[in-house]
Amino acid sequence: MPLPLIPVAIGLASLLGYGAKKGYDGIDAMREANEIGEAAEARHREWTGKLDEARGGLQGRLDALGTQKSLVVATTFRSLFDFLEQLNQRARLAALESLGAVGVSREEVRQFAAQYVEAGGALSGAVTAAMTGAGASAMTTGLVTSFATAGTGVAMTGLSGAAANSALLAWLGGGSLAAGGFGMAGGAVVLGGIAVAPAAAVAGFFLAREGEKAKTKAEAYSCEVDEQVAKIEAIIGLLARAEIRVEELSTVLDLLDQRAKAALESLWALSGHFNAEDDAHLARFAIAMQLAKAESELMRVPLFNDGGDLNVQMEALLGQTRRLLHSEAA
Repeated sequence: MPLPLIPVAIGLASLLGYGAKKGYDGIDAMREANEIGEAAEARHREWTGKLDEARGGLQGRLDALGTQKSLVVATTFRSLFDFLEQLNQRARLAALESLGAVGVSREEVRQFAAQYVEAGGALSGAVTAAMTGAGASAMTTGLVTSFATAGTGVAMTGLSGAAANSALLAWLGGGSLAAGGFGMAGGAVVLGGIAVAPAAAVAGFFLAREGEKAKTKAEAYSCEVDEQVAKIEAIIGLLARAEIRVEELSTVLDLLDQRAKAALESLWALSGHFNAEDDAHLARFAIAMQLAKAESELMRVPLFNDGGDLNVQMEALLGQTRRLLHSEAA
């Protein structure tokens, strides 16, 4: 080989070696991109699975609470309104007028009467008129106004209440929370898609022309997943706190209902000879009404506020109810 060609040959070999190295680096970067992307996707699947478990756990407790509430309305409220039905008009009006002294207003009585009617209970025009302080037409002008709907025809009373419009309860789905609810898919959209994979996908890394570009894209995808996981962790924490709150609510409501049923038994013992001028008789009626009012309030206050966080009003009401139970037991 002529000497002048030796440097050329060496240069060519170096160039080929450099090209091979660059090719290897590109393949290695693609492999890293693939590993980063697959790890991110696995991480996202793991946390969305945990999220579904947390959501399912809370949904189960809410369903059980819905059943418990329905039972309160069908038994305790019915017993109270049946007692009112069998009183004569004079005794009924006198009994209801006595409630102001124990902090129970006609509006509050109307509210749990609305819960009772909404659940399928029936009230005579005379009882409705006595509760609302209006004529018999109050059945349509008074009680029915409690059934204001949220534009979708979903009743606004009870747990579904204002919280039926919140992103979190919409995301939890329909069921006993609100007939014809928004469903999980709609809720996921409202919450910014935390329950679905981020937009980028591992397959997209291979659209990049060079390995380093694919790796950069994979790292960006991994960061996006990390952001989603942080949101999911926060939501799981909220659902866990909500589950504890629902359990607490169920326990307090059960204790309250036991006390209300005992008060109603005592009241029904006066059936046929209830005397609205007897302070002892009125006291029995007032206790039963006060306990029913407390149950009604507990069942109406939404678990979440409109921002999707736990409702502090519920916490305050639980404390107030415990004090009532303590005073009744004393």
